[in-house]
Amino acid sequence: MSAPRLSGAGRALALTSAILLGACAATGPDAERASAAAPVAAAAAPLIQAPATSVGQWVDLGHVQAPWLAGDAPVPVSGPVAPTRVAGLRRDDGRWLAIVITQVAPGSPAPCPRATGLHVSSEGDGCLRLRRDADFDRWLERQHGVLYQWLDSRGWTARPRAWISHRVPQAGGQALEAHVLIEPALIEPTTRGSADFLAGGQPGLQWARDLAAATRAAGASGVLAMPPLPFAPPLAAPAAVPVASAVVTAPATAPVATQVPPRPPVPAPRRDRE
Repeated sequence: MSAPRLSGAGRALALTSAILLGACAATGPDAERASAAAPVAAAAAPLIQAPATSVGQWVDLGHVQAPWLAGDAPVPVSGPVAPTRVAGLRRDDGRWLAIVITQVAPGSPAPCPRATGLHVSSEGDGCLRLRRDADFDRWLERQHGVLYQWLDSRGWTARPRAWISHRVPQAGGQALEAHVLIEPALIEPTTRGSADFLAGGQPGLQWARDLAAATRAAGASGVLAMPPLPFAPPLAAPAAVPVASAVVTAPATAPVATQVPPRPPVPAPRRDRE
């Protein structure tokens, strides 16, 4: 897949939809089931805020109840009851360049996996995982089958894509997890030599660490503030409108035209005087 194409249209971004899933008072036969689901439904997944970029437009894809999407740890909920928020970066031609997901559920987070071909960082509080070629050898489908099918069924799939996820506990016994599936060209440069190849993964790894820090902060603030994408040009500020001068200048006076009368005709010699 080629690198993302730039678009000239202005982008407005603030995915701050205040959709909260509230618990309703249940009566009748469903009261017991509603009571059991209350600890999950009372919470809301963090809002997603992302900086505007010129490669596409961020779209709020909603706040829904979904199954737990991570496949590398014990599932903390049963069924599609985990509060889940989704946002996507879509190019002008409809291609999804990035999908961002936040989920919350009761319970403690699982320990970090040590899978082959997976970059894992356990620095700080939580578990950061990164897979640069998520679909190579059907890795994403095999390791995170629920996530793979959930995205594919909604048409939110584009390849190639990298997978980044951070799992962190929240206060009050809630677990928070963020997933990002993203076009690799947005977080890693194009390599043109050996030196570029050796250092090419560092920007993506640093961006993943910044995402992990933002996920930890979202546990307290309720907002996942996405770090800027290192290789997606930010949206340029609109050009300043020139301010008209307050001084009125009169137009220059046009020169006055002078009419010159034509010369009188020279009389012809008379024949009687020749």
